[in-house]
Amino acid sequence: MHPHFNKRTLCALAALAAAWAPAQANTSTASASIEQFQYRLVDLDLNDGIAPSITFGVDTRWLSTTGDGQTQQISASGTTSIVTQFGSAGGTLSDTALLSHVSLDHSVPVDKLRHEYSNYGKRVGEFILSPNTELIFTAVGKIAQQRDGGLEGSDSRIAMRAYLLDANGKEYRQFDKSYEVNNRNASATINLYGSLRSDATQRNGQFSFDAHTTLMGVTPPVPEPSTYAMLLAGAAVVGAVARRRRKAAAAPAA
Repeated sequence: MHPHFNKRTLCALAALAAAWAPAQANTSTASASIEQFQYRLVDLDLNDGIAPSITFGVDTRWLSTTGDGQTQQISASGTTSIVTQFGSAGGTLSDTALLSHVSLDHSVPVDKLRHEYSNYGKRVGEFILSPNTELIFTAVGKIAQQRDGGLEGSDSRIAMRAYLLDANGKEYRQFDKSYEVNNRNASATINLYGSLRSDATQRNGQFSFDAHTTLMGVTPPVPEPSTYAMLLAGAAVVGAVARRRRKAAAAPAA
């Protein structure tokens, strides 16, 4: 053993090292995505002489990203990104995918302010489906959260929905696949599936998918490196005092 470190001092150093290590990696994250989005058509009546078809109409897309007072919004396919001292948020939207992610860094010095990062993305498409046709949507959904440090709340959500309209313009056939993780460490990969079937009449319909992530909280205090240096110096002093006391106690016996 080094002459200047007794067992008590080494234990103190080990404890401080253990405390320092996670302080460098305290980051909470949340993500949600829908990928490989696609559709296919199935002919339900081979004898009606009508080939299955789908005609797409209005296609609305948007991404909205916020982080510590900053905001980015787009109403088309693309990418958003906000990065600040305390965290980040962003999203990506394309014809076949929607990705959302946020992070909050707890290792920066505390400022006693509430921080919130969020990203919300959505796509909504209208269509006309041929008679006696099955419309099948598929995708791969992913949601995950890794919480570290004190958080007020965390949320990861995905959803894929669609419906057909009857002659009166009311939804009469639909599906709704949605999944969510709140305020806990978790991750999952889900095979998203949904189908709609038209009758002998051409039907109007709509599909949508969305992804949403949020992190919010106050960054907890993390000691600065100078603080750890002072603690280490104090541990060394405690060890030196303990050694002197042992020597003083052993002197009369000699």
